[in-house]
Amino acid sequence: MAKIQLYVCCHQPSFVPEHPLLVPIQVGAALSQERFPGFLQDDQGADNLSGKNRSYCELTAQYWAWKNAQADYYGLFHYRRYLYPDPGAKLPYRLERAPTREVLDRLGYGGFGELISHYDVILPKGEDMRLPVWKHYAQAPFHHGEDLELAHKILLERRPEFAGAAEEYLSGSLCYFGNIFIMGKEVFHDYCAWLFPLLAEFDARSDTSGYSPQERRVDGYLAERLLGIYAAWLRREGGVKMLELPRVHFLPPEDYRRQRLLNAVLPPGSRRRSVVKGLRKGRG
Repeated sequence: MAKIQLYVCCHQPSFVPEHPLLVPIQVGAALSQERFPGFLQDDQGADNLSGKNRSYCELTAQYWAWKNAQADYYGLFHYRRYLYPDPGAKLPYRLERAPTREVLDRLGYGGFGELISHYDVILPKGEDMRLPVWKHYAQAPFHHGEDLELAHKILLERRPEFAGAAEEYLSGSLCYFGNIFIMGKEVFHDYCAWLFPLLAEFDARSDTSGYSPQERRVDGYLAERLLGIYAAWLRREGGVKMLELPRVHFLPPEDYRRQRLLNAVLPPGSRRRSVVKGLRKGRG
């Protein structure tokens, strides 16, 4: 049996069901006086980025797993967002109230490990934002277009062979949100060795001193787009088996009802939803 570790990142005490695939991990543990019982902490071990969690977000768990864990497959989930095994799903995500074992069983987690073992990379289903990725980034709340421009410049300087993949992904309209993925060991280690030096160089050359707490999450925001570039490069290179799966979002009852109604009227990834968002932002 392959050793599969799907890390569920939590910055606050959260319910993570007991399941052989799921590994709850507290992120930003170095910045907290609290230790979540039964969780791994991302400041365990000498090599970690836990202290950078306010800008790196869930990436501090990814870095910890890269440097401190041994597995055949590594995954990164959030306490409110998981992947689930439904390759034929039409929408990029569905809604549930809580990640109970019953819900996971209903979503197909009983056979998830078998599915994972047949692929090198599993990404969330791309969400069509109906405008180029680079433009969507620049217009998203708490994002700054110049940050993505700098990250792109650094990528071309350090890894010019990624120029075509970067152009392909950034000019396309499909976004992979959340830094959510599952990767085989070889791809995971290669991806981390590619990603974290780029972010370190961005940190050295950028000035985020005037950013709000939400804006300061810039490394996490950038990594979402860099993951898309890396995926585009893998597809161009070939030889890697890839799959896209939908996300499941877990919401408290009051948010669940409201979001379910919104999604029924404006389905995620639909042109209708994009038009309404554009009108609200003054783009329409």
